[in-house]
Parts: sequence; structure tokens; C-alpha cells
Amino acid sequence: MSFWWKRPDHGMRSDRRLGWALIAVVGIMGLAPSPATGVSELDFGLEQHHLYRINIIGNEVFSDAELRSLLKIREQRRFHPMMILGLADSKALYQPHLLEVELKTLERFYRQRGYHEVSLTLNSVVADPGGRGDVITINVHEGRRTDLVAVEFPGAEDMVGSSLRSRLHYHENMPAPADLNDLGPDLYQLRTGLWEVGRLAATIDPRITAVADPDSTRHGAVLTYRIVPGPVFTVGDVEVTGFDQTREDLIRKRLQVHSGETFRWSAIEESRQRLVETSLFRDVSFTPSRIDTVDAVTDLVVHVVERQTGFFEFGFGIGSRERIRALGGWGENNLFGTGQKLGLRARNALNYEDVQRLSDGRGSPELNYRYELRHNHPDLLGRFGLETNVYSELETRGESGLNLDTIGFSLGTRFGFGRQTINSIVLQIEQVDPTVHPEAITSLREAFESSGLSVSSTRSIGWNLFDEERDDPVRPRSGMLKTGLVELAGGPLGGDNSFWKFSTSWHAYTRFMLGGTLAVRVNAGVVQPYAASNSRGADGVPYQERFFAGGVSSVRGYQERSLGPQITEQAVLDSLQLSSDVPLGDQPARGGNYRLLTNIEWRFPVPLMGAWNVSAVAFIDGGNVWEDIGEVRLRGFRWRSYPGDPDALSSTKLWDYRWSTGTGIRIDTPVGPVRVDVGFPLKRARLSETETEDRVIYHFSLGYPF
Repeated sequence: MSFWWKRPDHGMRSDRRLGWALIAVVGIMGLAPSPATGVSELDFGLEQHHLYRINIIGNEVFSDAELRSLLKIREQRRFHPMMILGLADSKALYQPHLLEVELKTLERFYRQRGYHEVSLTLNSVVADPGGRGDVITINVHEGRRTDLVAVEFPGAEDMVGSSLRSRLHYHENMPAPADLNDLGPDLYQLRTGLWEVGRLAATIDPRITAVADPDSTRHGAVLTYRIVPGPVFTVGDVEVTGFDQTREDLIRKRLQVHSGETFRWSAIEESRQRLVETSLFRDVSFTPSRIDTVDAVTDLVVHVVERQTGFFEFGFGIGSRERIRALGGWGENNLFGTGQKLGLRARNALNYEDVQRLSDGRGSPELNYRYELRHNHPDLLGRFGLETNVYSELETRGESGLNLDTIGFSLGTRFGFGRQTINSIVLQIEQVDPTVHPEAITSLREAFESSGLSVSSTRSIGWNLFDEERDDPVRPRSGMLKTGLVELAGGPLGGDNSFWKFSTSWHAYTRFMLGGTLAVRVNAGVVQPYAASNSRGADGVPYQERFFAGGVSSVRGYQERSLGPQITEQAVLDSLQLSSDVPLGDQPARGGNYRLLTNIEWRFPVPLMGAWNVSAVAFIDGGNVWEDIGEVRLRGFRWRSYPGDPDALSSTKLWDYRWSTGTGIRIDTPVGPVRVDVGFPLKRARLSETETEDRVIYHFSLGYPF
């Protein structure tokens, strides 16, 4: 869980406003009137009535609940959180003179859906015999629906092609709009479509005409757009205004509109997008400054509103692995007006990890950190730019009893295909110094020392693909996310390690029951040594590059990164008369060369807790990592296995695909949901004669697991 605060370097005015706003909110909450205070200060002395029930009669197409949801007046809600706390009256208030407005709301709802003959009347307003408030009865006469028989573009059919038609909301055989104001979005699509081919002065005159419909149960209408296209315009002078800190040539490099070219709306949009992507401007607008209808030429003014480019930020957080976490950063996003970015970030954490039960007694906190200095030059490689990063990191890997001390340097660029797909190519040099955790047990320390742990360097080049099609990257409700990684290390690049790596991930989100979201993830990866590293077998892939599974963001219900192969001495297995496919306690995880994860999670609001931004989840997780592809067995995907006799077929093996189920609570915050999950492993392993894996594992973190 983290809290992050970021402040530009242009004074304290916005911070003071935020402070006063928080004080006002706290004051209002602390001084909230009890139910006995009666009328709100917003009533302005108007007569108030208590509302008990709303009855709707005569509706057939739309349900009572759907129509009630459109009204501003609400029936009594006895279990609202504010009522439970005594901060709100349990009786709903309404003003009788606003009932006509509510009827107009329902009427417009019907008319927008083709029911142009609809009529709504207030049948009665009577007091409930039990004294609980007024009962309002509304009569609805829906009438017949009016459907569009045709949508026509007389004289402009060739200009309005099928691709433009497909973007229009109104088409044949759907409810006709009630009035021309409902055509606003379609008129915008038509205008921008005509602007795309230079028809800047085009006029569009829409008309709706009633016609006979063969279906006697409905009315018919024809929607006609009369279009006068006008001449094809070209671009004249292009002026840039509003810049002060940024050099003009940096702005003009990103413009896709140039003097003498045909005016195209897509060029305007792409220019705006490229300028916004620099993060240097708060707003970008394009305005015609002169339209010459005789010569069909238009001049353009590009106006930018610059952001404050310097910043510093800090934050803190807590979690189940990193108990205390502090973050900070400083940066400048427009060095010398050239658009270059320079940033320094630091991350420090006290890691109280149990060293996977490999330490003697209670462990002491380990200070983990990551420091990095980043620089971005947007024009060094033309449109692609050049990004560099120098970093130093110390990480505790409790699943194996190692501390990894890393220094590295990366050089890369990124480019997009459209607005959703981002590609990046990165060349990286990294040196890792693995050391045994200072509190690891003696036998583990001796095992690692005898294995010849030493500093090694890795030189690699990688390609990353990120295809973002979700409606909201922080709180996705629909859409998909696809990622991919291809990496080559060593070989012709040099270094101590030679391997190739491939991984891919697919995420899908869709709206589900009870107003919730069904989220699905499938993740797969493979990493293999080659060239000089091939002689070391699976160990030819350095430890930090292997795959791991288990924990808060992969397979909940199991310890962090605990699944898959273990570093186990054959002498230990022989003394226990066990095979190498049996999980043992007090044995470090070694990671795998193959990984598969599958996750299904239903995210849904908690009844009566929506006002507190509380939601819940139910999930099924599955996954594991393997050292060799031959270890991936069909029998391993069975739904259950048990912590019984290691020789029994039903006992859990290292190669078993581990399943878990569970539930959790989410509390939404501005930086993402705080989450607490409880996982129940379905395939527990026996770790020794007296010890088995835990029946329940709790996870605490910030943000969705995927």
C-alpha cells in the first residue's frame, strides 16, 4: 500500500487550496447535523414532504427499477452507511413542485428511444396509512415506437463512405431520434469526416420525415442529411503561440499540418496527440485564423498552454513483504526548452521477509533500495527519441535466502503503432553480486558457498510490446491488455550469461453480475541458455532472470515466489528416501525456465458500502514454474492434490500446477485500490513428517494483481 504526493515547483497556491478543501470536508463531517435538525440549508424554505414509495403504472418496455433510477427523488434507504452512523435522516425528502420536472425526465428518456407518442401523468400523491410518507403514482402511456426506415445522403453517397457510416449512431432499423438535438454526435462525425478530405466549409442539414411502415405495430421515419460539401481547402500559414519555456522548433517538429497541403482533420488530431505526449503542455488547440472561401485556403493558429516542468515528489507505503516503504523523486521535464527530461528517483524499504523459513529465529529487517537516474532526449533519434537509465539496487529474495546487489545501465527507444500500441527496444548492461542472506541457516550458507556464487554481468537487447485497449488502466472495467517480451542476452553481445527469453500476457475485462467486473489473465514464458551457458544446463540462466510463481500478484494462497523447483542437495533427498519431485520445507526456491499463470477474478461492489468505496473479489488462481518442459504433465493440472505420503499418486509434487481460491476486500483510493486477499490453496504439500503448507495465506498490497 502506498501514498504518493507530487508537487510542481511553482508555489504553494494549489496546495493551500487543497488544504482548505480538506479542512472544509473534515469540518462538514464533524459538524454534520443529526436527524433532529430537519430541513437542509439547501431547501430555501420550500415545502418539504417525506417520500415513502413511487408506483409506476402502464410501463411495459422499461422496468420500474430502470425508470426509478432516472429520478432524482429516491425512496427510503434504511441501510445506507450515513444513516447507520446517524449522519442522515432515514426518511427521504422531496419537493412536490419538482415532480413535473421528474415527469419530463422520464418523457425525454422514452422519446430518445423512439417512443415519440409517450405521455406521463401524475396519477396521485397520497399519504401512506402508516405515516411513513407520501406514495406517488405515475401513469405511463408508451404508445408505438418510431423506427428509422432509412438514413439517406442525397447527392453525397460517394462522399459518405461505408467507413464513415459505420461510425454513426443512428442507422436503419433502430429507434428514431426525438428531435434534431439528439443528432449532435453523428453531426460531429460527419463534419470531421468531411474535414478529413478538405471540405472545411461543408454544411449539413438534417431532417426527420415520417413515413408509412409495413409493420403496423410501429411508426416509420426517414433521416435525411442534405450535404453541401464546398471546395477542398489547403493549409496556408501555420502560426504557433503560447510557448515561453519551450523552443518553437521543438513544437513544429511534431506538427503534421504544413503550408500548401490539403487540410486533413486526422493531421490536426495527430499533431495534438504528439504535442500532448511530450507532457510539456496542459492544452493544445488548433484554430482557423483566416478562411479564404475564394481561394479555398485557411490559416491556422496552434496555441499551446505550457505546464510547469520541474517537480519533486515523495510517498510512503506498507505491505506484507515490505513493511515500510519510502519513495522520493526530483525531475525536470524541459531542460533548456529542448523537451529533454532528467529525473532522479529513490526507493527505500525495510524488508521483514522470513527468508522462506530458512533463518534461525525471528528475522531482522533488511534495508532494500533502488536508485535511478533517467534521461530522455526526444529528438536524438528523430521521432523515436533516446532514453537512458543508470540504476543501483539491493533486493532481498527470501524465497532463496539471497541478497542481490545490482548495478546497471540501459539505453533504448520507444515508438507506437496508433494510440494503443507501444513498442520499446532496450539495450541493457547489468552486473549482479549475489550474497547469502546474513541470517540464513548455516547449512544453506555452506551450500551456496560451495556452489561458487560470484559476480556476473549480463548484456542483453530486448523488445517489449504493450497493447492497451482497456477503458481505464488503473480501474479497468472492460477491454483488453496484451504484452510481450523478446530478449537475447550474451552470445555476440558478450558478458557472462547467454540466454534467450520470451514471455507474453493477455488480460481481458468485461462487465459481470451485480454491477461487477470479470477479469481474466493468462501469462506464459520460457527462458533458455545457449552458446557457452548451455553447458551449465538450467543453471545457465542467471537466478534473477528465471521465472517465479506464488504470492500476492501471481498465485495467491501460497508464499511469495515459493512454487516450482527447489535448491535441494541430493544427499538430503537420499537420507529421507524421497525423490526430487517432492516439495520440502526449509529449501530455497531456484526458479524455473518455464512459467504458466491463469487467473480469474470477479470484482463486485459490496452492498450498502458503495458510499465508502468498498468492493470485494472472489478469485481462482493457478500457476507454477518448471525447470524442464518434460516436467509439465497433464496429470499436474488436476484440480486437487494432498499433503500425504510423498509416494502416493495423490500427493502434491513440485511439478503440480497449483490452484487456489479465495476472496478479498478492496478500498478505492486516488492512487488505486488498497487490497487485502485471503487465499486457500487447493494443492498443499507436505514439507516434512510434521509440517505441511499453510491452509490460509493473507496478502496485503496496493493495486489490482492484474
